[in-house]
Amino acid sequence: MKACILSMQRINNMGSLLQAYGLKHMLEQSNCEVEFMDIKKIKEDYDLLNGCADEDSSEFEKTGIVGKFSKLDKYIFNRIRHRKLEKRQDNLFEKFRKNELDIYKKSIEYDICIIGSDEVFNCLNAGFWGFTSQLFGNVPEAKKVITYAASCGATKFESLPINVSERIKKAFINISAFSVRDHNTHEFVKNLTQKFPHENLDPVLIWDFSKEIQNISNIIKNSRYCIVYSYRNRIHKKDEIAAIKRFCENYDLKPIAIGAPQFWIKDFLVCSPFQCLKLFINADFVITDTFHGTIFSIKYAKKFSVIIRTSNQNKLIDLIKRLDITKHLINDLSELEKIYKMDKDIKNIDRIVTEERKKASNYLRKYIWENEK
Repeated sequence: MKACILSMQRINNMGSLLQAYGLKHMLEQSNCEVEFMDIKKIKEDYDLLNGCADEDSSEFEKTGIVGKFSKLDKYIFNRIRHRKLEKRQDNLFEKFRKNELDIYKKSIEYDICIIGSDEVFNCLNAGFWGFTSQLFGNVPEAKKVITYAASCGATKFESLPINVSERIKKAFINISAFSVRDHNTHEFVKNLTQKFPHENLDPVLIWDFSKEIQNISNIIKNSRYCIVYSYRNRIHKKDEIAAIKRFCENYDLKPIAIGAPQFWIKDFLVCSPFQCLKLFINADFVITDTFHGTIFSIKYAKKFSVIIRTSNQNKLIDLIKRLDITKHLINDLSELEKIYKMDKDIKNIDRIVTEERKKASNYLRKYIWENEK
């Protein structure tokens, strides 16, 4: 069975790459030969958005002239240094794509295309491809199309322009089975198709990375540290910075940024995706406001806290409830000390993930090989 994954493996992000890796190996366990398909920008689809793409700019530093002046601060040397380190980080992401995903291997046609995981249904986004019906089943290169743990991200059914909704309905006809990873996406699919959407966890949670990281050395030696895992400079508000710095000082923890820099943290560590997981294992504490940062913490961190943002609340709150980790959710950074003193319920998390692994395997085997002899 020749399969292709249609996802976001081109994005320079630890979570995007690791979910692509995890799904690839899950499919190989289901006796598939796996390649990756790139997302196509389809102009006639993109134009249907007519400028209605969402982007919550309030979550990030200001851009433009105001942004330039705001960056002339005491952290200017951090910012300059981080720019060079980001290039090195991007090179490691590209190396992972070549060596671990082999994304440049392409075929003309496939027996099946699996759309997912990640925010493949987030069509009201400001990404370069915007809305493309390809991500909703318009994949003529494949004989059959299914999804796995697809997410709408911040997009909701109620927000869709009518012409976009109609185009999605038409594309969805090509999908023989739907797997989503959160309630918002479940409702989105229910409103646009007659098919029943299954619910599955992200591949980073499902795949066991033990073999991949067992021989990886921790790149931090003899230091207790707190990982701050977020998008580039998203943790930028003065009160958040002050609270995290105060917490780290009180517990003698070295703040480090992984995956993307935070201008106020000197130590932005360049690492491979597998080294990233190793860093989570050995961290004394983790502070994150991302979906995959939360997953890395659930699987590997001893102690962690999760900040919800407007842009990810649909998928992140859903994940937190599914894994029964609401006690790690933080609404006020003054609560960091309280969460630091809590232990992770490892047994309950392992029980849930074990059950979900069976569900994921059953779903993929059933719908990949359905009607095959």
